[in-house]
Amino acid sequence: MPDITVVKNALSQMDPGAGDNWHLFEPLLQEVHFNTGEYLARAGRISTAIYFISEGIVRVCTDEVSLDFAFPGMFSTAYASFITQTPSAVNIEAITPVSGFVFYYDALQVLYRQSHAAERTGRLLAEYQYLRKYQRELSFLQYSAQERYLQLLEEYPQIVQQVPVKYVASFLGIKPESLSRIRKNLKG
Repeated sequence: MPDITVVKNALSQMDPGAGDNWHLFEPLLQEVHFNTGEYLARAGRISTAIYFISEGIVRVCTDEVSLDFAFPGMFSTAYASFITQTPSAVNIEAITPVSGFVFYYDALQVLYRQSHAAERTGRLLAEYQYLRKYQRELSFLQYSAQERYLQLLEEYPQIVQQVPVKYVASFLGIKPESLSRIRKNLKG
């Protein structure tokens, strides 16, 4: 069973005041588990949940392209769908067994209307998601595929053991063969 206090700690890192308002968020959380290959969100459907990953890894993807990964301690959702309540353009797939917690859209909206402090935490979570996306886009402009790969390894060393090469290559914007060459060059 995942430890719910990790969600509190993650929210408190984004918003130090969130710890004081934990009693508002805690009742909304529900424990979830997904097997490898199961979807947390599907393209074409409205995303109604934000997931906190306690164990495992998920990928945000189209049918062919890995756009993002979420590792333990991170939040994940089809964010554009979640905030607009329109059909998602992406899937969120468990690429390992996943355990964690979920906040549902309707419950969060009620909470946000009741508490400005909770709404602030929600805004800071949205800003965090935006900054991750912005930094990823910027990395494509500033760094080579090899530099992006090294940066990914530094931030998430478990990716090499747990994420299929084709997903990592897609995330880096290269073909699996190119990633194999990069890996070979780094070992040599």
